[in-house]
Amino acid sequence: MPSPPPAESRELFGASLPVSTQCRQLVHEQVRLLYERLWQPVLASVLGACLLVAAMWPLLPATLLIGWLVVLVFVSSGRLGLAWYYHRQPASRRHQRCWLRRFAWGAGIAGAVWGAAGLLMFTMEHQGQLAALTIVLTGVAAGGMTTLSSVWWVAPVFILPALLPLLGQLLFQGSPFSWLLSAMVVLFLGLLLTVSRRLHHIISDNIALRLAVTSRESQLRESESRYRAIFRHTPLGVMHFDGEGRVVDFNEKCLEILGTTWERLQGFNLLEQAEDKRVSGAVRQALVSGTGYYEGTYRAILSGKQTPLRAFYNALRNEAGEIVGGVALIEDFTERKRAEETIHRQAYFDPLTELPNRRLLIETLASTIRDRRDDGRLGLVMFLDLDRFKMINDSLGHSVGDELLRQLSKRLLVCMRDGDMAARLSGDEFVVLVPALSGDREAELVRAEQMARELLSSLRKVYDLAGQRISVTPSIGYTLFPLAADDDVGDVLRHADTAMYQAKVKGRAQVCGYEPSMQTQITWRLEMEQALRSALTEDQLFAQYQPQLDQDGRIFGVEALMRWQHPVHGWISPEVFIAIAEESDLIVELETWMLDSCCELLTRLPAEMLPRLSVNISVRHFTQPGFVEGVTWVLGTHGIDPSRLTIELTESIMIDGLGEAVDRMHQLKRLGVNLALDDFGTGFSSLTYLKCLPLDELKIDRSFVSDLDSDSNDAAIVETILAMAQHLGIEVVAEGVENEAQLDFLLARGCRRFQGYHFHRPMAIELLEQLLSRCQESAGSGQITD
Repeated sequence: MPSPPPAESRELFGASLPVSTQCRQLVHEQVRLLYERLWQPVLASVLGACLLVAAMWPLLPATLLIGWLVVLVFVSSGRLGLAWYYHRQPASRRHQRCWLRRFAWGAGIAGAVWGAAGLLMFTMEHQGQLAALTIVLTGVAAGGMTTLSSVWWVAPVFILPALLPLLGQLLFQGSPFSWLLSAMVVLFLGLLLTVSRRLHHIISDNIALRLAVTSRESQLRESESRYRAIFRHTPLGVMHFDGEGRVVDFNEKCLEILGTTWERLQGFNLLEQAEDKRVSGAVRQALVSGTGYYEGTYRAILSGKQTPLRAFYNALRNEAGEIVGGVALIEDFTERKRAEETIHRQAYFDPLTELPNRRLLIETLASTIRDRRDDGRLGLVMFLDLDRFKMINDSLGHSVGDELLRQLSKRLLVCMRDGDMAARLSGDEFVVLVPALSGDREAELVRAEQMARELLSSLRKVYDLAGQRISVTPSIGYTLFPLAADDDVGDVLRHADTAMYQAKVKGRAQVCGYEPSMQTQITWRLEMEQALRSALTEDQLFAQYQPQLDQDGRIFGVEALMRWQHPVHGWISPEVFIAIAEESDLIVELETWMLDSCCELLTRLPAEMLPRLSVNISVRHFTQPGFVEGVTWVLGTHGIDPSRLTIELTESIMIDGLGEAVDRMHQLKRLGVNLALDDFGTGFSSLTYLKCLPLDELKIDRSFVSDLDSDSNDAAIVETILAMAQHLGIEVVAEGVENEAQLDFLLARGCRRFQGYHFHRPMAIELLEQLLSRCQESAGSGQITD
């Protein structure tokens, strides 16, 4: 391999190029020199070979000499052909490292051919021919040294094979004359290698210097060009003046702002000729103290143009720190006023939908609340949130999602009466403000419900988005205000938001009015969240286990299910506390504890007794940056076989980015962990994304299994899932099997794995161990029981 550039070469480059780039450029130049100079030594080598053959012709057989000469010419032609082919390649291919290896092989082979001459043509009886042989070989070696030293190790590749055979022959003869010649050859060889090394450094330094000069010249031209471009095209007026206040240079924007010409502004003295004394004062201050400032309507003495502007003056100093001039940045206030109007628009209106934003809504609502307190009437706030908007955004793209928000905003405006306001809070959240209703609360509650439902009916109609017809529904919560004398903006919006949340709890596309009892529910949820935080440390959480059986009634695995026994409220449903945990990010701690407990159980129970254990992982936990590392750590800590652990995920992993989810699942598969898709069929786009996921198992949701015998649609869905899974080679577990009819239906359609009350209910660890022990004993005795 070529050596890296020496320290002095790197200093030549300086900071102009990265070290890796320096090395590459230097090596490319070294290799180019090898090929560029190749024809000279090759031609000299062939001529020397002809002279050597002529000298040896009287002594050696003609066939030997001609054969050797033919080989040398053939090798030389091949090297010249390689050089010709190298020069015909584009620059990108000439930079490949293989060209240096090819050249080195050619040099080594050529050196070996010359070395063969030292063996075949050696003679002690004819000292004249021996001298000729020695002179030719050393001359060829010296020539190789001068032309091959750009890469330090290529010269020895040629020189050593060329001279060492001759040196060996001389040493083998043992005569004083041969010893003398061998000593001279050794000295000459050492001199060649030393000079070659030194020459290599000289060539490398010259190349480095040339590259550095070229690079710095290019950088200087680029820097100057960049400076001129910035100076000429900056959106501000730029003016350069000398130490006496005379204008030296300026850009086109400066001329445009001042309304003058190049001839009239060049040489203008800002200290003596400026009509506005504030200008000359700011320039003088910059030349004395370093900075100056002017703001106002400037009347140019040269053109008479009046322009509202401001100018910043800064001094320019020489290397000694003395002020030798200054530069002015001039801004036209006309553009600034337009910018201020734009900023005001941005401050109070949403740029995407052009609806009022949160800030304007809050200010308007605060004023409306004060008015309603004064006149005793009521106002109405409706809080809207789109159902599954994130799914549309992620699956169809943000451009489609933005277009949906724009179209929805237009529908909102159509539904508004004079005086009403529709505002976008953030994302897919909107608020409708009806500022003035009557004072009859009961009548206005009925009217508010009607208005919310009319709004829902209008917004849920199909949208045409980029050629796709998409139906989107909002959840709407509404509240009248003021409900109390001290209600403020935060209270009103919180009440409407609470009602909207309750609408989502009821299901999508629902309307819900605020009731004070809802606040009690929210308070209860907050209390439960705090209780859940301490439940883990106080051992209130535990696991139950539900066996999974195959078609022969054998237990092939167990699913771990989290349970919570509250000391005051008693048994808390998983549907309740898991939802609370996911909303508060406690789910990561809970599932980490669950994962550790399950791995500990796998450590305690042998694989023959418990082949595998399934653990449910939420989307929020799965998408954590260190999730895979955490699974790796817990597996390594407990030292269990990863194939005994199954991680169950839901289809909602596809909402937050399919590509990232697939990558993370592949990482888990490389660990050896099994992956299952839980509650399959209840999500969205399952068939579209299923082929992308590295799954081992699908779990048919219990909602489909429970009505197999009474709902033909559920039966068709289950049959489709089983057929699809069999085609893809994925195992299927049917959840919620509760009776023999369901089991027979599933068996008849090829389902081989089951889970449900028909076999076992979730049980404590002690009962599970007893069950597994009985199954193991029965299997050992040849009997199979569940």
